[in-house]
Amino acid sequence: MSTDTHLLPPRAPDPATRWPQGAGTIVSVTIHIDGPSVEAGQGLPCAGIHSRSRYSMRRGIYRYLDMLARHGVPASFFACGYDVEHYPAPHRDILAAGHEIAAHGYQHEAWDLGAAEPGLLEKTHRIIEDKLGMSPVGWCSPSGRKSALTIPTLQRLGYIYDASEKDLDEPYLLPGAAGEPSAFVTLPNNTVSLDDAPVYNMGQALPDEIYDNWVAEFEAIRKHEGYVQLTVHPKAGNGSGTPARARTVDRFLAYLKQAPDVRFVTMRTLAEHCLRHQDNWSTLVQAREHRA
Repeated sequence: MSTDTHLLPPRAPDPATRWPQGAGTIVSVTIHIDGPSVEAGQGLPCAGIHSRSRYSMRRGIYRYLDMLARHGVPASFFACGYDVEHYPAPHRDILAAGHEIAAHGYQHEAWDLGAAEPGLLEKTHRIIEDKLGMSPVGWCSPSGRKSALTIPTLQRLGYIYDASEKDLDEPYLLPGAAGEPSAFVTLPNNTVSLDDAPVYNMGQALPDEIYDNWVAEFEAIRKHEGYVQLTVHPKAGNGSGTPARARTVDRFLAYLKQAPDVRFVTMRTLAEHCLRHQDNWSTLVQAREHRA
């Protein structure tokens, strides 16, 4: 048996309701906190050379909270359960500043989880609820890996979006149950050029090079789908937590704000908008073919 997926085109797209607030281009700033959970998941002590992720908790998060407040930009912070469990205060400060917190694994798992996956998804969800007094509705795989267990577990827990896929330039819906409207949307992310970590880590780019690339990506996207999801990491090392790299993000936000058709929204706001205006979006369906 083979399983294939394809997209049913939108039924009756309405340009007036395509993006929130009547925007021509929508920008969602997503901040993957990636604190000491990264080292804990690898069995490493968060000390010495392995303390770069702790920078998120001590300085990076607060540098970005200041930056976002200065620009008046809402953001979605993706948090690992381990980090919320051991460092609840910075996460409470994120919520107090009016930003979204979404889930991002327990210990930033970068391996196939098998039957343990639902339990870890539930564990992180409960930690966020217990420590922060809110229920996340969004998730992004810390490794990009997913299984047949992932989405059903997220839906059972009340999630409405996943930001893990890289397979389209705009949102798309998952089908609802038994002919019902969709209750879940995929908000794809571009880890090739709109995510700081691989560009710094694998591409060895300089901050000014990343800024020029982000501007080029944005200007191209404005002429096409109009959906920008920018991903940054407030850690030291292969992220944008430290001053020069954070300044690149600061410059880019200032550039984006100059465009009159741009609106900034959290991922939750975007997901809720897509679910309210389902005729605007394609729907993912599965076709099963049985072979001898």
